[in-house]
Amino acid sequence: MEEIPLWYWLAVFFALGACVGSFYNVIVYRMPRGISLINPPSHCPLCKKRIPIRYNLPIVGWLWLRGKSACCHQPISVIYPIGESLCGLLGALALFSSVVVVGGAPLNAALFSAPVHDPAVWAGALAMAWLLLGAYPVCAVDCKYKLIPDSISVGGIVAGILISLVPGGLSPFESLLGAGVAGGGLYLVGFVASKILKKDAMGFGDVKLLAGYGALMGLTGAVETLIVAALLGILVMVPYGKLRRSEDGSGQIPFGPFLAVAAPFMFLWGETLFNLYVTFVLGE
Repeated sequence: MEEIPLWYWLAVFFALGACVGSFYNVIVYRMPRGISLINPPSHCPLCKKRIPIRYNLPIVGWLWLRGKSACCHQPISVIYPIGESLCGLLGALALFSSVVVVGGAPLNAALFSAPVHDPAVWAGALAMAWLLLGAYPVCAVDCKYKLIPDSISVGGIVAGILISLVPGGLSPFESLLGAGVAGGGLYLVGFVASKILKKDAMGFGDVKLLAGYGALMGLTGAVETLIVAALLGILVMVPYGKLRRSEDGSGQIPFGPFLAVAAPFMFLWGETLFNLYVTFVLGE
């Protein structure tokens, strides 16, 4: 493993990311409709026939069938291979960004032929992969249905604790502390805000999502993510909120996508941005 070059691992992360993207396509389709993610197995949404495993291969299956189902020969949306390809690229990006930012490797041609030795890079790559890949279903489902899949939010807590067992990253204590304090703190803020505003101010899905980020990034990273997500939300909410109120009278904007977008950036550059902020404000 120590002598395997980076380019090979990038291909592995791309393939794994594409497989995750295929599963996320199932989540995006089934979860809002209340359909189990396990049963029934993969089937054609039109004629309900079961899809053979060979046609379920991410990206390859769609190309093999030339964009049409094997059973009833109806067109298969190009959204499926696009989502799988995007997740594959995000998977490879997770490893590459960890090698460059966490490992501090120089950007040159020799980088791709060099093996990855640092355990901290692998811990960072796994956490970054979850953050990047999880942004897809969070944004897709929360924007349309105002829901956040438990497989991403609660799954993030489990994934963070498991990744903390990899040397070089967060310790298990830091992961548990981040999940408990970040999630509990946001729940308390939402509870108080709901009492003051006399209406729901924060969805429990957002609380679980931030708890997952706390498990993956630690308490500091989760708090930084919350702050940046809130700022992004304000920038969008001011112009877009007025438009929504004029259209449907609700003005509600899901918060999950802002958390999902902010988390990967703060995981990689949170400390750098914080230092820049301190330097700008305090002049130190």
